[in-house]
Amino acid sequence: MNFKKEINDEREKIISSLQDLVKIISIQQEGSEGMPFGKEMNDALVYVLDLAENMGFHVKMLDGYCGYVEYGEEDLYIGVFSHVDICSAGDMWAVPPFEGRIIDNKIYGRGTMDNKGPLIAALYALKAVKESGRKLNKKVRLIIGTDEERYFKDMAHYLQIEKPPIAGFTLDGHFPVVYAEKGLAMLEYRGDFPQNDDERIVYLKGGTVENTVPGYCEAFLSTNRPEQIVTNLSKFAIENRHNMSARIVENGVVIESYGMETHSMALEMGINSICPMISFLYRIGFGKGQVRGLITFLNDYLGHDIYGEKLGVDYSDSFSGKLTINFGIIEFDGENAVIRLDIRYPVTCDFVETLERLKHIFDSNGFKEYERSYWDPVYFPKEHFLIEALLKAYRQVTKDKSEPIVSGSGSYSKVIPNVAAFGAIFPGGNQAWHRVNEYIEIDSLIKMTEIYAHAIYELVSL
Repeated sequence: MNFKKEINDEREKIISSLQDLVKIISIQQEGSEGMPFGKEMNDALVYVLDLAENMGFHVKMLDGYCGYVEYGEEDLYIGVFSHVDICSAGDMWAVPPFEGRIIDNKIYGRGTMDNKGPLIAALYALKAVKESGRKLNKKVRLIIGTDEERYFKDMAHYLQIEKPPIAGFTLDGHFPVVYAEKGLAMLEYRGDFPQNDDERIVYLKGGTVENTVPGYCEAFLSTNRPEQIVTNLSKFAIENRHNMSARIVENGVVIESYGMETHSMALEMGINSICPMISFLYRIGFGKGQVRGLITFLNDYLGHDIYGEKLGVDYSDSFSGKLTINFGIIEFDGENAVIRLDIRYPVTCDFVETLERLKHIFDSNGFKEYERSYWDPVYFPKEHFLIEALLKAYRQVTKDKSEPIVSGSGSYSKVIPNVAAFGAIFPGGNQAWHRVNEYIEIDSLIKMTEIYAHAIYELVSL
């Protein structure tokens, strides 16, 4: 079966559909009845369902948590999972984040890669399968979620109403196919660190969401030695090649630290802006009493350590790699501190033991555990029929013989049984998830559409 011509004929529609979807700022907001994550999220979901209905598909909205596009009449179905929720864009973009602007054959915008581009690709892939006229052995559903970036409440709602698919794939991973996906945890710790000294931290804040390497951190220091701190920062930044700046203001100094955002599943590719800030405050001996203890703890246990070595949780296994920790958020208002971590842990890791060790360490340093959310790893043998079918579809289109991989992604495969992560990042390709100036290459968008059409056809033919 060849879908290349049909998909190339839809090229301009695929591009314009993605541009329209990117213009909807579907970041989670306070919800209302029927719109649990806000109006913009609902608008994005409705946009996709309307687009699919105009293609001749049966569509259904499930109370605003998710919706699905359906083709076929059989009872058993293959599931394809994507989402319209996105992370915030921030204010450091060189191009408008919600315009879908095309530059050098790339579509720029928040969500172009994660996950609106792959979603549009999957929809047009399903359209190509439908228009092929082949009778299907199974039904196909494209399920569109709204809470993939946070707690998967959308899929919990879906499974309350609908049966899970007999097999399927989600678009939040890598090609050629992910056969093992690390476990995912989101942890929050809170503590009180009062200050009664003339020299104090008025505030310290960095990061916006724990599953993104923070690109910006800022601190306001109340101090009677502002010139000395500015001089020290200049030396520190040069010596350590950190992008940091300081300015003297009334009653103190404002320090800014800049990093490079990226998805925490590949945090090695990012630069955490919080860690240099903590390191600098520790280096100059800032703060006294409990706040000095806070700075020392963060420096000694979290600063510049992405593998948990300082915390004693540096686990790894031979095929899924190392545990990683993203120090994603710090919020300190001069008295109360909030720390949020994103952890991706190996398939064989005893994570309950890890959690208890982390709790003990944070408890011993003035924090209390406020949130403990985690999802187990996913593993398929490479010889599993699902992995082999998806790999076959990928190779039919690309002729690439790459082998199935392990990923640190946190996809719907965590909560939907019989589902593997399949794209949309190509080997050696664009990993712009959660970064400023996120983009998708148009040629890659068209290619993944063809791959998804082949994958759907492979699975419904089994």
